[in-house]
Amino acid sequence: MVQRVHPAAEAGFVLPLSITGALVLLLSSLSLQSLVLHTRQVQAAQRTRLQAEDRLASGAQRLAAELQGRFACLQQLPLERWRAGALPADCPADLDPEALQRLAIDGETVELLSWTPQAEGGELQLQLAGGGLRRRYVLGSTGVKELG
Repeated sequence: MVQRVHPAAEAGFVLPLSITGALVLLLSSLSLQSLVLHTRQVQAAQRTRLQAEDRLASGAQRLAAELQGRFACLQQLPLERWRAGALPADCPADLDPEALQRLAIDGETVELLSWTPQAEGGELQLQLAGGGLRRRYVLGSTGVKELG
């Protein structure tokens, strides 16, 4: 009679153990992959939001420059008067306030929703075209500051 090295009660434990180990590795790698994909999605959303905020801030800077440059005659008038066409006499005849109401920044359109003149500068509200992100800024002697 041949004597077995391993008793029959211990036979076949390696296969279930290796399958279990393989499943644990598979599940952990899938968990890591989904974590990485989620992180990339969050980073992409954050990058998109930061780019939108940057476009609005750039629009505010550009409007500040224009209101101190060739559109300086409009600085003391609220946006409603611009739209009504009630421009002061010191404005050039060919001045088009529409150009300030829709700015092209980095391939996107930034819309001027409101302009309220104040003693030094004024407050403006900008929005990305199509109902996108909206921010308010104050233009003062110290530059452009975001209000929210």
